[in-house]
Amino acid sequence: MFSSMRLRAFLMAFTSAFLCFIVFWMAVLLTNPTAVSSSRQQEEVPLEQQGGSLYLPTKSDCMTLLLCEEGDHPSLFFLLRFDPVEGCIPIFAFPQQLVLTHKQVAEPAEKIFAAHGIEGIRQALQESWNLPVDRYLMLSKEATQELLQQFGPTALTLSEQVELTVGGIGITLEKGVQLLDGQRLWELLRKEVPADTLLQCELLPELMALCINQHLEYLQQDYSSSLFSAAVNAGTSDLIFSDYDTRRQAAAFLSQLSEEPAQPLTAAFVRNPDATLSLSDDSLQAVLAAFDAQAAPTQSS
Repeated sequence: MFSSMRLRAFLMAFTSAFLCFIVFWMAVLLTNPTAVSSSRQQEEVPLEQQGGSLYLPTKSDCMTLLLCEEGDHPSLFFLLRFDPVEGCIPIFAFPQQLVLTHKQVAEPAEKIFAAHGIEGIRQALQESWNLPVDRYLMLSKEATQELLQQFGPTALTLSEQVELTVGGIGITLEKGVQLLDGQRLWELLRKEVPADTLLQCELLPELMALCINQHLEYLQQDYSSSLFSAAVNAGTSDLIFSDYDTRRQAAAFLSQLSEEPAQPLTAAFVRNPDATLSLSDDSLQAVLAAFDAQAAPTQSS
């Protein structure tokens, strides 16, 4: 549950401008394909009667997505897994200092990305943890800001009054619940940026989960497909429309199964003598379990 006392820390932890696209993409994927106009009450279809026959999702419906900001030096990387089989969307963030193994060389993610790009990070996750990544997406700050305007408002509880400048005009957001459109949310989220990437890794998945779960009800099916296409076209990705289209039934299943499918995964990082980072043993096992890694490898360090 989102705590108003921690809101400012969440806002300060926002550094990756593509965060709101992550929210958007997962919300699109989870939009119920049987959704009807908001002017009518939607009648829920029992899970066992999808398409007139018993439906249960399979492993082929699952997808793990790797995300980072488009640029030469992304500070954070995110893993999100659409998992209708387990009925959840685990979210995990790791910093550029995390040591991974790529082509039998252990080095921080930032060096792997600099030399091999996002495909190198994908390969390193497979080699280090036997964790397969199905798709990746990189999105610039500018594209994210534009896309953020295209989906519904977000309700946040402010623990104190906040002064913002939106469109060159100063505004005051009062303490309490505020319903923020895309432009105001953008300005609020980017107002303060901390240097502590470990704090970002702890707080951003929690904020992302809050936003994903909150925005599921805002998107209608007839609009979501065009938003998905616009978002993918705005970034660098190997996502294709069929990734979305073929998972509609699984998304409907998950949307009925859980009202809050998104689950942040809090990890403990261990600082190495050379200032790089490794996951603690317990956190590594939690990541392996959440992302369906097939085996428990030796920790990179």
